[in-house]
Amino acid sequence: MSHTHKILLIDGMSFLFRAFYASSWTGGIRQTSTGTYTNAVYGFTKMMLDYAQLVRPTHLIVGWDVAARETLIRSQWYDGYKANRVEPPMELIPQFSLVKELTDAFSVPNIGLAGYEGDDILGTLSTRFGQEGHQVVIATGDYDSLQLVSDRVAVKILKNGGKHEHYTPESLQALRGIVPEQVIDVKALQGDTSDCIPGCPGIGEKTAHKLVIEHGSLDGLYANLHACTPKMRAKLEEHQEQVYLSKKLATILTDVPVSVSLEEAKWEYDLDRVKAKFTELEFGNTMLNRVG
Repeated sequence: MSHTHKILLIDGMSFLFRAFYASSWTGGIRQTSTGTYTNAVYGFTKMMLDYAQLVRPTHLIVGWDVAARETLIRSQWYDGYKANRVEPPMELIPQFSLVKELTDAFSVPNIGLAGYEGDDILGTLSTRFGQEGHQVVIATGDYDSLQLVSDRVAVKILKNGGKHEHYTPESLQALRGIVPEQVIDVKALQGDTSDCIPGCPGIGEKTAHKLVIEHGSLDGLYANLHACTPKMRAKLEEHQEQVYLSKKLATILTDVPVSVSLEEAKWEYDLDRVKAKFTELEFGNTMLNRVG
C-alpha cells in the first residue's frame, strides 16, 4: 500500500482576484519602489501560507485558467459562455506572471491547459489523487466545485474576511440538502449569471433545489413532468435543451490531459529562494517572518 498524502489544490484565479480586490478597495495599491504592482501577489502569498498552515498538506499545487474566453472549450459549446467578462484591472495584469514566479520560488507547480479552466484542472487532479487513495483539499471561491466533494475530496469555499466554509459529503447534505452530483443539476436549472449559463428562465435557487431534491436528478425531474404544475411543466418543456446545455457547461471536467508528479508537488521549499523573491518584491518583515 502506497503512502497516503494530503494534497492541497488551490484555485489560482480565485485567490489572485480575491487578494487583489480585498487590498485595492482600501485605497492604496501596494507597489515596489520601482512601481511594480504587488498587492495581488502579496495577498495571494498570504492566503497560500494561511491555507497551508490550516490544512498542513504534504503536497501543494495551483491550478490556473490559461486562455482567453474565446478559446475555451465551453465557449465552443455555447457562444455566450462568460461573455460578460470584463478585462481585469490594469494593475492586476502584470501580476499574473509575477504570481507564477512567486509560486515557483516555493517550488509549487502551476498547472494550466489551454481551452480549460482552473476548475477542470482541480477536478482532474482531485479525482485522480482521490482514486489513488490520497486526501485532497480544494481551496476555491467557486461553489461549482462542490460537485467534486467525495470521501477523499473536501472543498473549502473562500468567504470574505479570510473565512471559509468547509464541505464534505456530510456537510454538503447538512447545509444544502444535496449530494455532490446534484450540485450540477441545481445549477443547470437556476443558471449562473456570473458565467452566463442560461439555466431555465423563471427558476431561481430555491425552486431549483426543491425540484432536484424532490426528483433526485434532472433526468428524474424530466421523467416526472406530469407531477409538476402546468406552469412549471411548460417552462421546463420549453427550455429543456437549454437546461441540458447548462448542465454540460456546469459540469467540471475530470479527465483533462494534465499531469503533475507528486514528487514535484511536495510542499517543501528552499528558504533562501523564497526570501530572495520576497526581498525583490519588497514584501517586508511580516511576510519574511512567516517563512522562518
